[in-house]
Amino acid sequence: MPKKPYTRRQPAHQKRAVAYVVDTAPREHSYRFVEGVGECRAHFMKLMEDLDKGAADVVVVAAAKLLYIDTSPMWMERFIATVKRRGVLIADAEQNKEYDLRQSEDEVAFRALRKQ
Repeated sequence: MPKKPYTRRQPAHQKRAVAYVVDTAPREHSYRFVEGVGECRAHFMKLMEDLDKGAADVVVVAAAKLLYIDTSPMWMERFIATVKRRGVLIADAEQNKEYDLRQSEDEVAFRALRKQ
């Protein structure tokens, strides 16, 4: 009988993180368009799919304001609603700040990043 491959399990108390990386160099990027929601980068759509599945507890990003790059307002509203509903934190490495959008002051601060 063949051995089962060893799969390392993450302790239940440890948060699961996903990283969102944005290439800010001006050039062609891969975009996705969804009727009624608008356009976003393909990587952002993959992030949303992971969040919808409950695959992460934390989104790590170099700078939280980068989430707004090439992302339609409807996609951002969907992102905000999803992280609030699932209790996902947004970790901003540049500012060494964590956003919990279930807290009104964190949501206001996160939304203000769009204007920067």
